[in-house]
Amino acid sequence: MRPCESWHRRDPIRRTIPRRARVSTISAIVAALALSLAGGALAASTSARPPTKSERAAILKAFAANDANSSSVRGVYVSRSNANLAVVCERTPEAGSRAYVFGRSHGSWRYLVSGAPGGAGNSADRRLERACP
Repeated sequence: MRPCESWHRRDPIRRTIPRRARVSTISAIVAALALSLAGGALAASTSARPPTKSERAAILKAFAANDANSSSVRGVYVSRSNANLAVVCERTPEAGSRAYVFGRSHGSWRYLVSGAPGGAGNSADRRLERACP
């Protein structure tokens, strides 16, 4: 008997867990790692969610009232912790990436603050701005 054959016979994992189960377990671990690494890029956006259709329409209407360049919008997000806060992410060749924070009061969205993502407003605004890609 060769040395490697005796090792396989004594290995408790190889004896108790079938090969197919080992392969599927390893595949699941690799997939989980890949998702967690990809999720790291989205970790900043965990404090925000995509708006509903009506929220998005109202937010973009308020955005158009303040800045008519709605063709450069890259994303719209609503805060998970405060549904009265939203951010519109814009990318322009001149100014680069910008985040516009809107607040909802009395049923309508109003412009609050804008700036580089994660750099303007209070801590809740900055956390919401980080959702911008």
